[in-house]
Amino acid sequence: MSRRILVTGSASGIGAALAEQLSSAGDHVIGLDRHDAEILCDLTDAAQIDRAIAAIAGELDGVALVAGVPGTADPETIFAVNTMAPQRLAEGLASKMRDGAAIVAVSSVTAARCPLDPAACDAWQAMTPVQLASQPGIIDGKTAYEYSKGLLNRWVQVAALRFHSLGIRVNGVSPGAIETPILRDFEISIGEEHLARAEQMTGRHGRPDEIASVIRFLLGPDAGWINGADIKVDGGLHALRAAGKTVGEPA
Repeated sequence: MSRRILVTGSASGIGAALAEQLSSAGDHVIGLDRHDAEILCDLTDAAQIDRAIAAIAGELDGVALVAGVPGTADPETIFAVNTMAPQRLAEGLASKMRDGAAIVAVSSVTAARCPLDPAACDAWQAMTPVQLASQPGIIDGKTAYEYSKGLLNRWVQVAALRFHSLGIRVNGVSPGAIETPILRDFEISIGEEHLARAEQMTGRHGRPDEIASVIRFLLGPDAGWINGADIKVDGGLHALRAAGKTVGEPA
């Protein structure tokens, strides 16, 4: 049976790959992006997000929160798009989701660099993007990106509990470096040498369709016993590094 699934960031990269996979499988995809999408929305604007929520008629079987901005953006924009927009969309759409529906949020392996503990993350969630951007420790777009994804990962855990009674699963996917249009932005914000070392260790960067396949699985019934999880999809980079440190291989 055809499902109705909202995909944010559907115009390019992972979002476009996911929309194509879902459509090919017979699902009805509602794309949301700043351009070339069924629903046009600037995710830095709370009012536009609310209008997008109101524009979605009928029930949803899934929501894929793929849209995000890299560390080359300013911190306020990063927190607005990467942290606050996914939460506002998911919480606003929960009442329109069927029992057994799923939400998947795209995070990043760099979230591991966010030093906040769960209690601090919960406190930060109550702040506005302007307030988040001015917090101690947020020194540039790179650190804002890491914190924004750390906060998103914590939200996945909290939302899994909050939406459990509604029959909605919530999970996250954390990609490593992926060959998308914003890969160059990550080379600038993280450093070309850092990404080159990662590529050398894993053999290549990931492809958008590889991340999309994991999201598609988490949206489906075969993932019915997965809830509140963060699935790392990085070509084994972090495992290879960790193993190298313990067995003496270069990391």
